[in-house]
Amino acid sequence: MEQFEVSATVNLPVEAVWAAHEDVTLLERIAPPFPSVRLLEREIVCGLDTRFTVRVELGPLEVDWQVQIIRWEPPTCFVDRQVYGPFQFWEHTHRFVPVLADQTRLIDSVRFELVPLLDSTVIRFGLETMFRLRMQNLKTRLELEDAR
Repeated sequence: MEQFEVSATVNLPVEAVWAAHEDVTLLERIAPPFPSVRLLEREIVCGLDTRFTVRVELGPLEVDWQVQIIRWEPPTCFVDRQVYGPFQFWEHTHRFVPVLADQTRLIDSVRFELVPLLDSTVIRFGLETMFRLRMQNLKTRLELEDAR
C-alpha cells in the first residue's frame, strides 16, 4: 500500500474552507490542466454515502472513476473511497484543522494500491505532483474569492 500527504495553511476560518468543499465542482476548479478532470454529474449534495463520478482524461485515454464519501464529519474531516476506477484501492482523507480563528490547516492524506504491472514510483510521483498543485490552487482560489 502506497501513501502520501500534502498540506497547506489557508487564511480562512475552518467553516469557510469546509463550505467550499461541500461543492463537489471545486474539484474541477482546482485541478491542474493535466490530467484533465471532469465531473459527470453536476447536481451533487455532499454528505455521507454520496457517490460521484469523474472522468480523468490522459490525452486520448479516458478513465471513469467513481468515489463514495464513507466518512463525513463537518467541519473537521471527510473521506472518499474509490468504488470503481483506475486503482486496486484508493482512499483520500481530507482534514481541516483550525490554526487560528481565521486560518485553517488543510491536510490531504492518500492511500492507494495500484493494479499489477503499473510502476508505483512513476504513478506516486505523478499523484503527489498533482495533489501539490491542487492544494496550491485551492489555497489561492479560496483566498482570492474571500478577498472580493
